[in-house]
Amino acid sequence: MTDPFEVPSTTITRGDLAFPARGANPDLLPAFAVIPKEYRSPESSGDLEALKWANFQGRWFSEGLPATLQLYPRPGINAQQAFDHLTVLQGCYGSKHEHKAAAVAWLASRWFTGYDFKGVATTRE
Repeated sequence: MTDPFEVPSTTITRGDLAFPARGANPDLLPAFAVIPKEYRSPESSGDLEALKWANFQGRWFSEGLPATLQLYPRPGINAQQAFDHLTVLQGCYGSKHEHKAAAVAWLASRWFTGYDFKGVATTRE
């Protein structure tokens, strides 16, 4: 069986971005048990990669992302599709916050090598 979250969904629509209710669907939101434990509890894991992406998700949730954001996609990943997929997950009210936070951090780490908020890359390949 192939990994359904190896690449972002290609089914995200403008409607999904405006009304992200579909973000709770299992085809977009990995089951909580599938998400590695370091992303479910990044503060206690000590995993720096998980913490980096948890910080990204947390800033997005609490402050929004700056217009200067740069995301560095992994080879073979369509950056817009990945960002749209994460946007739908982040905005969905149909799942618990902890589940969404872990999913966004984990999937972002799979689809991007790093991010840059203010001109200082956290990881760039």
